[in-house]
Amino acid sequence: MIPPPLLKWKTWAEMLALYSRDRIDMDAFTDVRDRSIRVEPAPFPHIVLDDFFIPDVYRGLSERFAAIARRGFLEEKWSPEYFHKFDIDYDGYVYTPSPTLNPTDPTSLFYSLEWNWFFSKIFRQFVTFETMLAYHHHPPGNRTGFVHNDNTDRPFSRERRLPNGVVYADGPPPSYRSRRKMALLFFLNNDGWKEGDGGETGLYSADGETLVKKVAPLNNRLLAFQISPISQHAFQENWRDRNSVVQWFHVPGELA
Repeated sequence: MIPPPLLKWKTWAEMLALYSRDRIDMDAFTDVRDRSIRVEPAPFPHIVLDDFFIPDVYRGLSERFAAIARRGFLEEKWSPEYFHKFDIDYDGYVYTPSPTLNPTDPTSLFYSLEWNWFFSKIFRQFVTFETMLAYHHHPPGNRTGFVHNDNTDRPFSRERRLPNGVVYADGPPPSYRSRRKMALLFFLNNDGWKEGDGGETGLYSADGETLVKKVAPLNNRLLAFQISPISQHAFQENWRDRNSVVQWFHVPGELA
C-alpha cells in the first residue's frame, strides 16, 4: 500500500499529466476569476457567486435541464431517463445526467479537469478524479430537509472513467471508496424567485441546529463549500419550484 503522502504526490502527478491534455478556456464559460474570489469562513468555508456563467452558457444549461424536466417526474426510486424520487426520506426529485466530454453538451464542463482545478485553487483543497453530478427539482410544498454535512464516503469504479481520467460512478469491481470533500450547487430555472418563496440552502452552525445563513436559489448563482464534519446544511421548505445542479468532488479516504 502506498503511504498517504506519496499517494497524494502520485495522484497530483497523474492529474497534472492529464490536465495538460484537458485544458479548456474558462473565459468561454465565465467572467469570474478564481483569484478575485474571497472564501467566507463562517459557518464553514464557502463562496456564493452571482451571474456565474455568461448568458449563452447559462441558457444552454437551462435548456438542458428543462428538456429533462419536460419528460415528467416519476414516483419510483430510480430511473435512468427521468427525474425520480430520492431514495431517502427527502422531498423532491433527482436525475443523474450521462457524463460527457462532448463540447456541444453544456454539462461537459462539469466533467473537465479545468473545472476541478478552478475550485481546488479557490479553496486550496486537494481533490482527485472522482465526482458525482445530479439535477435536483423541488416542487412547491417540499419540506425542509434534514440537516447534514455530506462528509461521507461514496463508491466508485475505474470502469466508470472518462478519457480525461474523471471517475463518475460506481460499477463493476474492483470498486473503491472516496470521501466527499467539496460541494457545488448551481441554481437555474428559478425564474422570478423572491424573498418568501423558500427553497434556499440553509447553512448551519456546527451543532446542526442554529441556522446561520440562507442562500437564495437565484438563477445563475453558484454556491460552493468545503465538506467537513461541520459543513451542516439543508434545503429549506419552498412555495415555488426550486431547481439546481449539484456536484461533489472527492479525495481518498486515507487523505480526508
